[in-house]
Amino acid sequence: MAGLMIVQTLEQLQAVIEESNTKPVLLYKHSSQCGSSRVAHSGLNLFISRYAPIANQISIYVVRVLEEKHLSAQVTAQFGIPHVSPQILLIDQERVVWHASHQHINSSNLYQVTLKLLQSKHQGGGTT
Repeated sequence: MAGLMIVQTLEQLQAVIEESNTKPVLLYKHSSQCGSSRVAHSGLNLFISRYAPIANQISIYVVRVLEEKHLSAQVTAQFGIPHVSPQILLIDQERVVWHASHQHINSSNLYQVTLKLLQSKHQGGGTT
């Protein structure tokens, strides 16, 4: 079942990235001090509940940018995508295939990009 699992260690982060070799991963960078993050968090939860058949085919993880600042920095360094908060990355085969921030993190966008990726994988097309 899809859910929000918090990444708290570098080892967990590396395991999440490796997991993307077998199942797409959404990695959400959340700040508890940011109003935009609260809105994005609601959009992510709405995606999980509204589009459960799609959400259940991926793994979803959270990096809390204040509590685990070093992990947020590691994500930025590893993928070369400048940090903003909130931010979400769709990772497949250890590569970011899509990312968004702020108001672009919503249930509709998450549904569209994950569906497109999953369809391409099922058709043998690899990633987008």
